[in-house]
Amino acid sequence: MARALNCAVAIAALSVATPALAADYDQYPELRPSYPDSWENGEDNPLRFEAGLRYWYALGQQDVGQGGETYTAKDRSHILEGHFRIDDETTSSFVKGTAGYAVVTGGEYSNTIDPAATSFTGGQIGYVGADFGWTPLGSDTVKFGVLTGYQFVRESPGRQHYDVDHIDGLNIHELRLGLTGHADLGGMFDLDAEVVAVPYAYASGVSAEIPFADQVVQGITVNRRNTTVTGALYGASGQLMLGVHPTDNLTVRVGGRASLLTGSASTTTKQWEAATPEAYLYSSALLDGITLVRYGALVEVSGRF
Repeated sequence: MARALNCAVAIAALSVATPALAADYDQYPELRPSYPDSWENGEDNPLRFEAGLRYWYALGQQDVGQGGETYTAKDRSHILEGHFRIDDETTSSFVKGTAGYAVVTGGEYSNTIDPAATSFTGGQIGYVGADFGWTPLGSDTVKFGVLTGYQFVRESPGRQHYDVDHIDGLNIHELRLGLTGHADLGGMFDLDAEVVAVPYAYASGVSAEIPFADQVVQGITVNRRNTTVTGALYGASGQLMLGVHPTDNLTVRVGGRASLLTGSASTTTKQWEAATPEAYLYSSALLDGITLVRYGALVEVSGRF
């Protein structure tokens, strides 16, 4: 009986308080209202969606310094990229995402010890990431603001582009902070631009297991090794795209993109004997540095709704 009485008192109190809360809410008209009931359709919808495909002809160069020598890989890659963007006109904010992968890659290796270039084909170059942006500044036709996001990048042209025990590429996790802008140019055209700083990027790569003849190191016989590379990188990227709207729902864009990452890195080499893998040795060394550059032209076809 006491429990039922308590519930009845709580319900009665809530029914009395609800009109008062509603009255208090009416005193603050600047609070953001909910979306209208008809937001899903027509001009009342504050959300704008865009999705499409891009082709990126990308030229890349990866340099690693070790012991005063520089190892270089240059590639020419044909990358297909999917993208989406959702704009909320009520808050002047947006979220966008991209994912790309090289369908054809070729290039050449060289180093300062043996400068003659060696050709390669294949490898893995890909990326996936997302940004959140806010563009409160400007006007109805020109808007600009800030963005922040994350991107994962796989850089492995030829799969062996570092001669440090044939490191099988780098996995890179990037923090992105930047500026973004959009301009409508007479309704038929538009211009999108962004400049992004990468204040921190963690890079790592590991070689395959490499066999060699028996050696005695610090009293332990070893005949296998692998090497891990880790680095703390930083850099920047930029993109500029000019768009044409042949119809209300179709956009064709052309432009370019460039990125640069550089920084310090180190290697850790593990050595062991195949018959007794539980006994192993570790050794570490500093690299002179890593630099990754990629740039090229973009073509995009997107739908808007």
